[in-house]
Amino acid sequence: MKVVLRRLPTLFALRWLDLWLIAILAVGSFGAILRIGLLPADPGAGVAVIYAPWTTADRTVIRAVGAGARFVRFGGFDFIAIVMPERPDYVERVLAGSALLAVDPQVLAGCLPAAFLKRAQAL
Repeated sequence: MKVVLRRLPTLFALRWLDLWLIAILAVGSFGAILRIGLLPADPGAGVAVIYAPWTTADRTVIRAVGAGARFVRFGGFDFIAIVMPERPDYVERVLAGSALLAVDPQVLAGCLPAAFLKRAQAL
C-alpha cells in the first residue's frame, strides 16, 4: 500500500504533463491551420493583417505599411489593418514580420457583428 501511495503524486504529475502537451499541440495546430488556410486568394484586392491584440494603432499602421502596402482603414480593432498591397510578395513579407495572420477582408467581415458592418459601410 505504501508503494502505491508514493507513486500517486508522480502519476498525477505525469497526467497533467500529458494534458498540457495535448493542449499545446492543439493550439499550435489550430494556429497553423488558420495561418495557412485563411491566406487571401487575391491579395491585390486587399488584405486584412492581424497583429497581436496588444499592438497599438500606430504600430499596426507602421508594420502593415512598412511591408509594402497602402493603408485603407482599421478592422474591428486597432490591431487589425486593411491594406492594399503594392508588392506581389506582400503577404509573405508581412507574415515573415510580426503579423499573426493575413486574411481576405471578406473573410474577416464574416466574423464581425452586423452592427459593426453597417457602421463601417457608412465611413
